[in-house]
Amino acid sequence: MAPLEVITDDTLSTMIRFQTSAVYELIISLHTLLFPRRRTAWANQVRSELPAEFMEELAVVYEPFYNGVEFIELPVDYPNQHDVPGFIDYVRNMEANRFVFYILGRRLPLSQIETIGFNTEALLEAIQVQFEHYCTEKPIPPWATILEDVQGFQHRLANLWEDYWQRVFQHIVADLQPYWETGLNENERILTHQGSDTLFEHLLGRKLKMPKPLPSNQPITEIVFVPLYLIPHRAFFFYGYGNITILFDSEHTMARAQQVEEGKEFALNVVRALGDATRIRILRLIAHHEGKINGKLIAEKMQLSASAVSRHLSQLRDSGVIIEEPLDHRNITYRLQREAITSLPDKLLDYLYT
Repeated sequence: MAPLEVITDDTLSTMIRFQTSAVYELIISLHTLLFPRRRTAWANQVRSELPAEFMEELAVVYEPFYNGVEFIELPVDYPNQHDVPGFIDYVRNMEANRFVFYILGRRLPLSQIETIGFNTEALLEAIQVQFEHYCTEKPIPPWATILEDVQGFQHRLANLWEDYWQRVFQHIVADLQPYWETGLNENERILTHQGSDTLFEHLLGRKLKMPKPLPSNQPITEIVFVPLYLIPHRAFFFYGYGNITILFDSEHTMARAQQVEEGKEFALNVVRALGDATRIRILRLIAHHEGKINGKLIAEKMQLSASAVSRHLSQLRDSGVIIEEPLDHRNITYRLQREAITSLPDKLLDYLYT
């Protein structure tokens, strides 16, 4: 993309609005169904309810296009973001040129697409001319798959969404609304009390760098924030034609951010404690003698000095991997805290995908 300009004042706050969207949630939830990351329990449950043929079709339709991310601009102009069946029909019956316009990320004007036609190389060349550094970081989607039969792909995509809507999504959409409202309320408060810079840093991890207008004669006048519950990343960001749309994790509240940070520190301490063969052997002894083994017995069984065992036990205790249990006024025994180890993957994944 073109070079970005940093906005340092708070004039952006007047451009910001929040809205909820069942349509975006549907599109992104299928992305998450393929690669659940933090939503593994939900994804496993839904996969068990869907036929194998559906998952095969989802992989064929979604995976080549950044796992469906190329489809997220299709709803940007749709007026009713909660009319999922209407949106599906809108995409199914959309004029082919307009469908390509959205699939190409609105990078080329509709008139230019109509002039070029559905020639993959010519379209890509036109995009490269307008965006000098386009596609330098990741492979170009196989647009030829779509351009060979645009309306056929439209129907295939719409049929996939309709099947998913009828089997799964219409039954869960009402349950998602409280999560959307939480995301809206939290971030509206941040905007009101702390300003747009804090809002962007909270949701994007950085201040907003305002992109140059796309097209060049249409400056950005609106920034729309959409909370999603089944989103696998912190946020998706796209822009054009006077609009920036930011799809964000509705659960990424200030409290949640602090929880993730604390989980990361806990995980680091556990990993450090487990990163020693002697301590692993001590843990094995403790696991085999739940609540019935003390430091003296550990030292005897491992043929280590009492001071060495004491140092290892202190690190295991401080990391939360074991707890001390007074047996009497002279003896302390140790018990393994299984949850400290079993929760480790979730805490690490929370941090890695937030």
